[in-house]
Amino acid sequence: MTESTTAAGGPEQAPRFDSGVPQTARIWNYWLGGKDNFAADRAVGDEIRVAFPKIVENARFSRGFLARAVRYLAGEAGIRQFLDIGTGLPTADNTHQVAQSVAAEARIVYVDNDPLVLAHARALLTSSPEGVTDYVDADLRDPGKILQEASKTLDLTQPVALMLMGILGHISDDDEARSIVRRILSELPSGS
Repeated sequence: MTESTTAAGGPEQAPRFDSGVPQTARIWNYWLGGKDNFAADRAVGDEIRVAFPKIVENARFSRGFLARAVRYLAGEAGIRQFLDIGTGLPTADNTHQVAQSVAAEARIVYVDNDPLVLAHARALLTSSPEGVTDYVDADLRDPGKILQEASKTLDLTQPVALMLMGILGHISDDDEARSIVRRILSELPSGS
């Protein structure tokens, strides 16, 4: 358990990790064939699969779409900066891998608020020598923090590909989701 300091100067405990509590990113990792999941994640993943038999196929198609979209954006569209919010656990064909295979100088910022996701991201998601891969610990509901932190790596005067793959479903209020997307887009330049 790590300890940080609050604004008031007192200790703040890092969130506790409980492998017995299923978590969305780990369930998706299970469906995608990853190894970073626990029995609770697999059990819930299997229950969901019973209710929605095509969910695993959907998860894999979604990952395939991500790879195709990033390949197109980095290639034909010439985008060199990616802001991937709600990245989930690293598996294969992550945004940085695909973007930097097309354009080694691509800059990618991943955003998530799950401590396990961030720990894995810091350990596994590395950059090409010419590019940059960074990680921001933030919640989608705090677009100001996301943009502020992302601007340390991304040049927000140049086009940015905004990736919101599967994350908006976690915002139950449609007006709130639209407001968040509008806020982020308002800070990205034309061509994003």
